[in-house]
Amino acid sequence: MISASARRLSVFKSVIDAGGFSAAALRLGIAQPSVGAHIKALELQIGQKLFFRHRGARPQLTKAGETLQAYAIDFLQKSQATTLTLSDLRSSDTHEVSLALHRDVAPKMMATYLANFTRSYPKVRMVTRTGTIEDVMTLVHEHVVSLAIVLTAGSVSGLRSELLSPIPLWLVVAPDHPLAKRKKVQPEDVLRFPFFTGLRNSRYMQMAGKALKDVGISQFDIAMELQDSVSIKEMVRLRQGIAMLPSCAVDQEVAAGTLVVVQLAKRPRDFELRCAYYAPLPPAASDFLRYLRQKD
Repeated sequence: MISASARRLSVFKSVIDAGGFSAAALRLGIAQPSVGAHIKALELQIGQKLFFRHRGARPQLTKAGETLQAYAIDFLQKSQATTLTLSDLRSSDTHEVSLALHRDVAPKMMATYLANFTRSYPKVRMVTRTGTIEDVMTLVHEHVVSLAIVLTAGSVSGLRSELLSPIPLWLVVAPDHPLAKRKKVQPEDVLRFPFFTGLRNSRYMQMAGKALKDVGISQFDIAMELQDSVSIKEMVRLRQGIAMLPSCAVDQEVAAGTLVVVQLAKRPRDFELRCAYYAPLPPAASDFLRYLRQKD
């Protein structure tokens, strides 16, 4: 009897549908090592390889992989149908909006919008969850939530998405850091100092790393990896390092003067705050999306 989780089966099916591990990671909005870890866990559970892998070629299913594929398709179709039915019943009964928020935008950017929306729609109940980019994308892909508000580097593969606002990527330092008062800081100046970053294989780090590489900042020294922006900001205040964070996660500290934005000669391209979802949306979720479109 196969007892694999819906998440692992979904990742397995995505590797097949997308034609590879990298393409599946992009579609799911997670890091490639996470895809590999899910497949390895399935193979350990089953006791057999699921793919023949050859460098430069699409992975091919083994006999065990073909058997699991048929099971996964049936299981996921039934699971999705049940989830959608329960979601529709819940939404129609309670006028509920289920929403997943990237944790760096949840506390400040979305709080006012949620409060104002519920005042305009007093019969609608908001149910929100927060997490990393990977967490948020998983919740919407698995239909646990109707909408996801997430930082992206462009459109969201496999989902509909709408741009809500650009979000600058800032390099920040402590006020007494040597770069704090410099103007037109060059890439070679930045690379002299260590970085405090998110987890190396996270989706956020992939996005931020590419944005910095585009302006000539690559191969930087990572002094410490931390899982959340609060810890990263504290380490920057305590030591002579640099952090790369979305402006919405650090704007209060910059306004208070406890952190300073490094004035790069060439600014990295902005991230995008997007609302991602599967269509069609339940009525209350459609109302919330319409509100977000008109919020400015």
